[in-house]
Amino acid sequence: MCRAGSPHINGHTYLHGHPCPSHGVPVRGLLSLAILSLIKRKAMHGAEVHRLLKEKFGIEVPKSIVYVLLRRLEHLGFVTSKWETEEGGPARRVYMITDEGIEYLEAVVEALRDTKKIIDIILAENEKK
Repeated sequence: MCRAGSPHINGHTYLHGHPCPSHGVPVRGLLSLAILSLIKRKAMHGAEVHRLLKEKFGIEVPKSIVYVLLRRLEHLGFVTSKWETEEGGPARRVYMITDEGIEYLEAVVEALRDTKKIIDIILAENEKK
């Protein structure tokens, strides 16, 4: 368990160099995958991505993080964007997944399935009886 005075790295408490289990598994790497999964279903603007991350995945992050990740995904070629204007509303950048983004997402999802098998075994071996 965590002890007072343990070193803090990136906001997480560590004990003897290992993450404190009470802080859960980091979702940092999964956040980009969640964003790609949402955009794969339909093109959307950043505010909608932010809202759906909370509704569908239970992930609460600042909007600024969502926009930083969207721009990073665009820089990597996994998404593209264009400005759209609605009558009476401000222009908004709408993000769409690219073919390269779909290929990347599918490859990572397959790797996650393999990892999930291992996680399921670990969880089953450690179920409280």
